[in-house]
Amino acid sequence: TSSSSSSSSSSSAPSTSDDIPVHTSVSHDAGPLWDAEECPDDVATIIPHRGSCRKRVLVLCTGGTLTMSNDPSQGNSLAPVQGALTSYLSNMVELTEDPEMPEIVSHEYVPLIDSSDMGPGDWAMIARDIETNYYHFDGFVVLMGTDTMAYAASALSFMLQNLSKPVVFTGSQIPLREPYNDARKNLIMAIIFASSDSVSEVTIFFHDRLIRACRATKVNTSKLLAFDSPNLDPLAEIGINIEENEHLFRPPPRGAFRVSTSMDTRLITLRLVPGFDDACIKQMIHAARETHLKGLVLQLYGTGNMPSLKDDLVH
Repeated sequence: TSSSSSSSSSSSAPSTSDDIPVHTSVSHDAGPLWDAEECPDDVATIIPHRGSCRKRVLVLCTGGTLTMSNDPSQGNSLAPVQGALTSYLSNMVELTEDPEMPEIVSHEYVPLIDSSDMGPGDWAMIARDIETNYYHFDGFVVLMGTDTMAYAASALSFMLQNLSKPVVFTGSQIPLREPYNDARKNLIMAIIFASSDSVSEVTIFFHDRLIRACRATKVNTSKLLAFDSPNLDPLAEIGINIEENEHLFRPPPRGAFRVSTSMDTRLITLRLVPGFDDACIKQMIHAARETHLKGLVLQLYGTGNMPSLKDDLVH
């Protein structure tokens, strides 16, 4: 069974105190993609494949640096270009000639979405498309911008419940069109891990490591090692060989796969710093109650320590 909502998300409609906000997206659900030959060319594309591998991977692309190319409509400046990814994939001999690589079906959302504009509705759209195509593919790759990738991947790790297949998020710091880039390796390795039999969770692959999505954070905006999981070792690292930390892999789920896309966003997150003005925080909380605040997340010091002398704020 699925508790999927009927619409997708970056903006939300007004709600009463009892209603969960409804989020919408500038794009729309892809729907069934497993029979790509029956889909219009602008919906899904099967990447030509001469190998004998029987596995199939669905690549869902929302945009991001990886998809940037010269856009004639913007004076040939670099921008995410619709259709560029599918063109690149079709010409990558690593994907089309290697007999060990899986068959790839590619879908690009229309329009492509800047990751800074993505929110719960867009995450729900991706989750629904994975749900729709779940039993027809062996794994899934989600391509998006890096700014909010950790948030999106973490959200999907909770939305896709009892997941028994790999879902791998990736992107790049340098566009795929550039002669020197990190996009090619990230994309190829994400597809390899998406066809793996040992991964059954949502992950992020970036630079040289596969990390658990709900433990990931972006740590750098200018280096190729953009993501890390500071409190958990990588699930796998690549060098000459792929080194897997098998003891960290989640066991296969015991229940049936289901998707939950209902998310209540009526919450605020506060990161406390030494010397904070608790009167300002109290005012913020009181004001938020007028919009039916449902949750408050406090980012405290160390393992969760709060100043003991600010009794008024604690009470």
